[in-house]
Amino acid sequence: MELSELITKIITGASPCVLGLDMGYSELPAEYMRGRADKGEAVREFNRMLINTVSDIIPAISVNVGALMPYGIETVADAVSYAKEKGLFAIADAKCAGDPVSAEGMAEFVFDTLGADCVTVCPYYGMAGLSPFFEKSKKEKKTVFVVAHSDTGTPQDVQELVAGVRAVYRAVCEKASRCGEKRVNSMGYSDIGIMVGGVPNGVLSDIRRAHKKTMMMITGYDGVRTRAHDINGAFDMRGLGGLVYVSRAISEPDGRGAYSERVRKAAEETVHDLKVCF
Repeated sequence: MELSELITKIITGASPCVLGLDMGYSELPAEYMRGRADKGEAVREFNRMLINTVSDIIPAISVNVGALMPYGIETVADAVSYAKEKGLFAIADAKCAGDPVSAEGMAEFVFDTLGADCVTVCPYYGMAGLSPFFEKSKKEKKTVFVVAHSDTGTPQDVQELVAGVRAVYRAVCEKASRCGEKRVNSMGYSDIGIMVGGVPNGVLSDIRRAHKKTMMMITGYDGVRTRAHDINGAFDMRGLGGLVYVSRAISEPDGRGAYSERVRKAAEETVHDLKVCF
């Protein structure tokens, strides 16, 4: 699926939500661990349950490659292929980084082997490490999100350092935006986007004003400490231009009852929050 198709779905009523798949075997609910000697099989079945439960209300999934890789490439590939089978936009959240040779290999892996529609990349090898992803995605009409600022870890160590008169992460946003200037699709957005989390809503508004044609994937939403009104600065006046990554708030829901029913309820609450705001 091309990014323009995902945007069209959002325009016609879909929520701008991306479900993150990142739970390992030891984190699964008991019913998915019980009686299964094959950990990969258990993880694959759990991810398929999540996709089946939300595929009619959430238009995209993001597969955390690092979190699922211990259970085999087939587990990562199954999540991507099953999501695509259900008509969803499939993101390989690999945060790829490396020299030109390794970057070229990773670009082939995520787009050809996995068949993902989109990949996340880390920019700190510079353009040499990003060009293979940009070139291959352009040729195959795929999407790339460049990680600019993280909502986890210690972003102040590098991402928030000042370079000249701006923070490093703001320089990353500018670079990604320039690289995507000639790749704006029919819906008005570039297929080179940025991934941002852990910054105030006012900063998201500043980034949106500065980079009007750049898609933003926002991380850190949990429906409690961070809700839709805390991140709406990432969206334009039409309620477009952003995707909201949601993981454990949906895949690890509170409450009692059948697990899939709790997942569905959490997904509906998230979708409602996002739709009301945007």
